[in-house]
Amino acid sequence: MESKKIPSVSIIIRTLNEERYLSELLESINNQKVNQSFEVILIDSGSTDKTLEIASKFQCRIMYIKKEEFSFGRSLNLACEQAFGDFLVFISGHCVPFDKNWLQKLINPLLNNEVDYIYGRQIGGQETYWSEQKIFEKYFPKESQIPQRGFYCNNANSALKKAIWEKHGFNETLTGLEDMFLAKKIIQRGGRIGYVAESIIYHYHHETWRQVKRRFEREALALNIICPEIIINKRNTFNYIFSSISKDIASLRIKELNFKNLQEIFLYRLNQYLGSYLGNKINRKITDSMRESYFYPSSEKGLPLSIKFSQEKVKKLSSVNKNSNEKNEIIALLPMKKNSTRVIGKNFKNFSGKPLFYWILETLLEVEIIDKIIINTDAIELLQTHQIINNEKIILRKRPLNLCGDEVSMNKVIEDDIKNFNGKIYFMTHTTNPLLSYKTILKSIQVFKSKHDKGEIDSLFSVNKMQTRFYRYDGSPVNHDPKNLVPTQNLESWYEENSNFYIFTTDSFNRNKSRIGDKPYLFVSPKSESIDIDEKEDWNLAEEMMFSKIYR
Repeated sequence: MESKKIPSVSIIIRTLNEERYLSELLESINNQKVNQSFEVILIDSGSTDKTLEIASKFQCRIMYIKKEEFSFGRSLNLACEQAFGDFLVFISGHCVPFDKNWLQKLINPLLNNEVDYIYGRQIGGQETYWSEQKIFEKYFPKESQIPQRGFYCNNANSALKKAIWEKHGFNETLTGLEDMFLAKKIIQRGGRIGYVAESIIYHYHHETWRQVKRRFEREALALNIICPEIIINKRNTFNYIFSSISKDIASLRIKELNFKNLQEIFLYRLNQYLGSYLGNKINRKITDSMRESYFYPSSEKGLPLSIKFSQEKVKKLSSVNKNSNEKNEIIALLPMKKNSTRVIGKNFKNFSGKPLFYWILETLLEVEIIDKIIINTDAIELLQTHQIINNEKIILRKRPLNLCGDEVSMNKVIEDDIKNFNGKIYFMTHTTNPLLSYKTILKSIQVFKSKHDKGEIDSLFSVNKMQTRFYRYDGSPVNHDPKNLVPTQNLESWYEENSNFYIFTTDSFNRNKSRIGDKPYLFVSPKSESIDIDEKEDWNLAEEMMFSKIYR
């Protein structure tokens, strides 16, 4: 291994009884052809075999994490914190590099600043279940994607800039998929994820059918948090089992059509999708007994815990109606009504796996430059039945009775918030904008601040840009001559207020008693984010777009 005092690459290996392949893994790491110096850190969660003896023989830096404290994210964070390298490489203790170029190929996209987080190809060995081979082929194709479009990532073979880890870290509460959670966060903040097919490892799993089921269950449980829009029902489960078994059998060569392979295919896919179904149906915190089941061999599984919004928190937040003298740079306003006319109870209705209001609230919490989120609502009691996020940024306000009802102008509600909370800039949006992204919110605030500081604008609001032929109801043209059809791109642009968001200051609002001031800037928001759910048709379209998100 390289022996420089300050290595530029830190290779981190999580272990729990990994003696079977660890020597081969560490020997292969030693033989890598790489231009950078590196160190190897092994973080162990309670091995009782020869894992630690082997690691000592290869002069690894050995760290320990207690069994009761273990999670995939926490163990990685502990190791990353102690790593010297500017680049962090992750490989599982039951994986072995395919060749001597594995490491260099993996870190090159980071060195070239093409991506922030990269993962490599995985293939199975001779003893790998046939169905798992098919999974490897699906998620780890022979062609690289640098960068890729979605946030799929896998820490069995990956590398990350340490500066990015320092900014975000791994989630320590998830039961798995900490890699995808981080990758999604990186993309939401404008970063890039990549896949390099030339960096290959053998990934060896030797699991019982119970362990296969448990692995997919805990990953599905984590996926509930990362992608709550993914729903697996009984019909899906049966369809997935049947179709995957059929495809696996069809891919077998004639000489491989034997009872052993057929039995393995059936049992693997059955346990895969049964575990996925069970995990998808769970909505709970992980208990100590569940931790034993998911991370360690155990015969029991913990009981589910419901997460309830504490009565004390509701009382505390709902009492915040007095004037706040604290000056905040940016305050987000998120008004929320209990009742709605065209889509009954839409703010609290299940939208792709969770209440509609959750989507925009979670996105606002992601925006670091937003100091406070004010929820002005007449539905505090209803919020108690939902898992509202417990975050210091959120202030829940009970709406005054004189401001309740469908006929009250939204400008009156905004005026009430401004009088009670002193901010420099206000970002106002609605619960009916679930597709609005972190990137768009951040960019719009940056545009507003830049132009407002120059005195060019006093407010900003989101619009849809249109270059098409408009007609009045009587058939008369509005913006073109039907006898002289010029290309639509040459027509005058028209702009539609889409109600996604508004940005303004106290001075601008007080002058106009409106969220749109005298010198507004029209911010064209992405079409894919611009649906404001007002009617049932909007709801169906928005939910379809959420379901059809491209993750890869």
